[in-house]
Amino acid sequence: MKSLSYLFLLGVALFTNFFSHRAMAQATAGTLTAEQATAVKAIKIANADKDTYFKSGGYILERYEDRPPYVFTYSDGITRKVYLYKIYSAADTKELGLLALYQNGKTGESKSFVVPGVGADRKAWDAYLDDLKYVGEKEPGLMSAMTFALSREMATLLGGGSAKIDEGGKKKEEYNFCFSAEAPVLLADGSSKPIAQVAIGETIMAYESTSHAVVPAQVTGVQRHKGQFGLIGIWTVPEAELSASRTAQLTPPSLLEATDNHPVLTASGRKALGEVVLGETVYRYENGRLQSHRVISTGTTGRYTTTVYSLTTQQGSYVVNGMLVLEK
Repeated sequence: MKSLSYLFLLGVALFTNFFSHRAMAQATAGTLTAEQATAVKAIKIANADKDTYFKSGGYILERYEDRPPYVFTYSDGITRKVYLYKIYSAADTKELGLLALYQNGKTGESKSFVVPGVGADRKAWDAYLDDLKYVGEKEPGLMSAMTFALSREMATLLGGGSAKIDEGGKKKEEYNFCFSAEAPVLLADGSSKPIAQVAIGETIMAYESTSHAVVPAQVTGVQRHKGQFGLIGIWTVPEAELSASRTAQLTPPSLLEATDNHPVLTASGRKALGEVVLGETVYRYENGRLQSHRVISTGTTGRYTTTVYSLTTQQGSYVVNGMLVLEK
C-alpha cells in the first residue's frame, strides 16, 4: 500500500509539474517562494462559487480559465469539489502558480494546495509535495479528485489550448455532462429519436409539475460536449411488481444510462444520477402515464463515449429511454 501511495503521489506531482509549465507558458512568470505559498494557502475564500476574482494579502486570485469547479460524487455519497485559481503577485501582476481548492461537501472543510509555477523556488515544490502526501493521506478521495482535475486540464492543454466556448462574448465551460448520442428521447407523437438528432423547436414529452402529468413541450436548447466520458446506470423495476405474486410475469429491469451528475426526479426530489441509491423511487412514462419504479441496481455500465448531449425544454424536463429526467 505504501508503494502504491508513493506512485500515486509521484503521478500527481508529474501531472502538476507539466501542467503548471504549460498553463503559464504564455504568462510573465514570477518566482514563488515557500513562504509565499504558505501565505496564499492561508487566504480564506468565503464563497468559491461566486469569488472568481479578488485581492488578498498582496496576491490576486483569478479563476483559472473561468472554469466552474470539478464535481465528484463517489460511492460514499460525499460530494467533493476542486476549484482552480491562477495566483498573481498584486505588486507586479506576475503569475506565481495555481491554487487548487478542495472542498468536502459533507464536512464543509476546504483544503488549499499551491501548485508552483515555472519559476518557483525548489522549496515551494517541496512544500507542495508534502501537502499532497500528508493531507492526502488523511482525506479519502482527495488525491483522486485532484489527479483527475489537474490531468484533465493538462489534456486540454495538450489538445491545443482552452476548453472555453465563446457564445455571444461570454466565456462558458460545461462540466455537467449528460447522455450518449443514441439515448432515445420520447417525442410528442409517441415515437423516439436519438438525442443527437433532436433539434430546437421539436416537440417532445415533458413533465408538468403543477398537474403532475407528462405533456408536450418544445425543445428550447440542445447542448453537446466532446471529451472522454464514462457512463453509469440505474436499473429499475415497477414498484407494483415488487408486491405481486411469485407466479406473475415480471418485467425485465429498465436501464437509464448517463454521466453521473445528470439530474433525475426521485420521490425525494431532484438528484444527480450518481447520487441515486438502491431502493429509491424514480419515474418512468409507460402506457400513457407516469409509473413509480424502484431502483434495484446502480453502477458503471462499462461504456465510454466521446460526445454527450443534453436538452433544455419549456417544462425543464424530458423523457429518455422511458425515464423522466430533468434539465441540468
